[in-house]
Amino acid sequence: NARVPLARRQSTEPLVLSYAQQRLWFLDQLAPGLAVYNIPSTIRFDTSIDRRLLERSLNEIVRRHEILRTTYAVVDGQPRQVITATLHVPVSEIDLRAVRAEVREREALRILSEEAARPFDLASGPLIRACLVTLADADHVFLLTMHHIVTDGWSMTILFDELTALYTAFAAGRASPLPALAIQYADFAI
Repeated sequence: NARVPLARRQSTEPLVLSYAQQRLWFLDQLAPGLAVYNIPSTIRFDTSIDRRLLERSLNEIVRRHEILRTTYAVVDGQPRQVITATLHVPVSEIDLRAVRAEVREREALRILSEEAARPFDLASGPLIRACLVTLADADHVFLLTMHHIVTDGWSMTILFDELTALYTAFAAGRASPLPALAIQYADFAI
């Protein structure tokens, strides 16, 4: 009972969905516009952050992982993964330094909660959003929100490890230290 290793697909046509993606797509069709399958993740930084380097690091991850550039369309009556060649994900910045200190934290929480609860459109995407809330020169909260159809808890750990490695390398003027990926999620789905 030998296992066949996953191979990189050759097609660029719209692709089948994995079983997990089929479930999430179906649930979205039943109740569109809900944020129940959003996965928001935050990191609090107690140091200065260069938003441009953070955005560059995030977009290197988006370039590396096709799943983050994927939307879900109906093709010939069936849901399919549609992978775009490129996608730029901006890191929006909300500066709260001018807000009174006693309400700043509450305002940040309100903003982050609203951002995390905004629904995604699986057909038009993107299915990833990023926001950096600045509370002080050395106090920032980074919110990354993705739809569950493109990520899970385990994958978020990998993503944040990659984000840390890339930000550190780019801040030091080095190239990406991350190796090329042999396969992508769509290869697994096939």
